[in-house]
Amino acid sequence: MKCAIVGGTGWQGAGIATRIVYAGHTAVIGSRDEKRSKALAKGLPQKVKLPPEKFEGSLNEDAVRNADIVFVTVPMSAHEEILKLIAPLIDEQLVIDVTVPSDPEDQLKLIFPPEGSAIEQAQAILGEDADVVAAFKTVSATMLFNYGMTPNSDILICGDDLEAKHRTTLLIKEMGFTAYDIGTAEAGRIIESLNQTLIFLNYAYHLNQPGIKIVEMDRGMEILPDDSMFEYNYDK
Repeated sequence: MKCAIVGGTGWQGAGIATRIVYAGHTAVIGSRDEKRSKALAKGLPQKVKLPPEKFEGSLNEDAVRNADIVFVTVPMSAHEEILKLIAPLIDEQLVIDVTVPSDPEDQLKLIFPPEGSAIEQAQAILGEDADVVAAFKTVSATMLFNYGMTPNSDILICGDDLEAKHRTTLLIKEMGFTAYDIGTAEAGRIIESLNQTLIFLNYAYHLNQPGIKIVEMDRGMEILPDDSMFEYNYDK
């Protein structure tokens, strides 16, 4: 299977490419600058110790045309423009939006588009029939590169199409993570805001690449809350 990474020459795009190849698929790194994407496709395999024949570099448009799945990893400032560029090329491909609406001048600020979130903007531009899912918005590029480590992050996903989310969940499992569906595309506003929270934690507490992990309470708990806790005989 071929996976295109639109705007894939940044940290997050290169990390996604690494995990795609780790999963056994081909990563086609897209860029506006074909020389840049080809250079990354040539150099990245040596850094991450994965098969070089599984990495390709091309223009964004060519990457999308030949892909089964399309990842969008562009900065928010280019999100709308790039989506409009590739919209005519999207047919049956699953589109996974990774973009977070961070302010390029201050990563602790978010610049949500009029649609409400990056994934909602992607869905609006690509059309209601397009299969669009948000994922990988709260995992660091460093974690993506280090596929030999136990992940410190689960992947929160959302979108309006259940089948598309199921396909995304299976791919995420192949990439070494556990995915949790947290709702429709509107939930993208929550996921994308969490990225800002993680950046703040990194700055404020010097946490090393913090992530979000879904855990449940130990089933051996001794105290279970019930209504009897709030009952009181006021006549005594």
